[in-house]
Amino acid sequence: MTKSLFFKKGLLCIAAIAGMHTANAQWVKKADNLQFQIGRWAGMTFTVNNKIYLTGGYANLQWLNDLQEYDPATNVWKNLTTTPVGPLNRSAGVAFVINGKAYVGLGAENFLSISGAAKNLKDLWEYNPTSGAWTQKASLPDSGRTESSVFVVNNKAYIVGGNGGFTSGTNTNQVWEYDPAANKWTKKADYPEPSIANAGAFAINGKGYVSCGRAGTEYLKKTYEYNASSNAWTPKADFPDSGRYGVVSFVVDNKGYVGLGGIGYNSYKKTFFYYNPTTDKWGYLHGDWSAPSRLFGVSAVVGNKAYVGCGWRLDGTSTQTYYRDWHEMDVVAKLGVENTTTTTKLNVYPNPSTGMMHVDVEDGNYTYNVYSITGQKTTSGQLGADKAINLTNLAQGQYILELVSEKQTYRSIISLSK
Repeated sequence: MTKSLFFKKGLLCIAAIAGMHTANAQWVKKADNLQFQIGRWAGMTFTVNNKIYLTGGYANLQWLNDLQEYDPATNVWKNLTTTPVGPLNRSAGVAFVINGKAYVGLGAENFLSISGAAKNLKDLWEYNPTSGAWTQKASLPDSGRTESSVFVVNNKAYIVGGNGGFTSGTNTNQVWEYDPAANKWTKKADYPEPSIANAGAFAINGKGYVSCGRAGTEYLKKTYEYNASSNAWTPKADFPDSGRYGVVSFVVDNKGYVGLGGIGYNSYKKTFFYYNPTTDKWGYLHGDWSAPSRLFGVSAVVGNKAYVGCGWRLDGTSTQTYYRDWHEMDVVAKLGVENTTTTTKLNVYPNPSTGMMHVDVEDGNYTYNVYSITGQKTTSGQLGADKAINLTNLAQGQYILELVSEKQTYRSIISLSK
């Protein structure tokens, strides 16, 4: 056992980030998507045969009806000629894959009524990636809606909530099941909140999960699990940050990730958290998302890597930015230590400190990273022979100290008092 595992007199021994799982992610910038060179929001993505497809959305007074294909193996986007049929354009709809076929539907035509009246859609189309053919399927037997969430369980899709109109007061909490084998829609148990839109959704081990989102003007942090066999919703651990909407969500390594989004306009989030259904706990995802924060991005997964991009943000009252960037997240390769109260302790002293701190670890090469409690990296460096870390430039408060070597990663909560 190394001396870093012993409690020494005069040293404060702190369990690493008590109560919060942590993991590391590596983000890599990839090729931008193609459309107009100006970006999009409210688009829809799906993955078939290890390729990602992007369709629809809205971009600076233009509605899109394209279909782009991204190949992660070559990092190349291409426009396909088999563009979606049906309405002239579609934004803020749903997309999902069952048995090698993709389904795209709902959403709105002329989203936001920028030019002409918007029309909420309830149609659904099946896409065959082999032939490129689009086939119309049964329409939702209810009013059309935008900004719904979707997950797939047991080869059936579940459409959760959404916006039945074009104001925040018209959200719904309805849940509809679509069975492609029977081409049939079935009403299911309502979502347990009064309404829900712009939420994150994912499925793990035969259960569906919905987290965050918007209910009217309230931004939610609730998480619920859906059991399709019993048609029942069960509350789970709340999202560990403030409520947010317009998020992206995906599953990697049997964990559900929710990130980006915001709290209304002009208040955006860059952080990602992940949910482990086995423990019913959320963890914070370390790793620099260096691109701007935003609402209404898109995400997809190929293998054990996630891809995130596009979206929109408003700064001030009139400065709008539409994104077409694309980023790959590799989390499995960098998970390293994931712990709530780790048995590997890190001695940090003095703690609290006015800024000069020392760590007690065996000799070796270490880098250190310091994060705010909400996950922003504040400083980093190489640990010197004196094993001292100068944090006098940081404001008073609590931080997460991460110490990394080739063999071990340590994390501890530290406090600065000025």
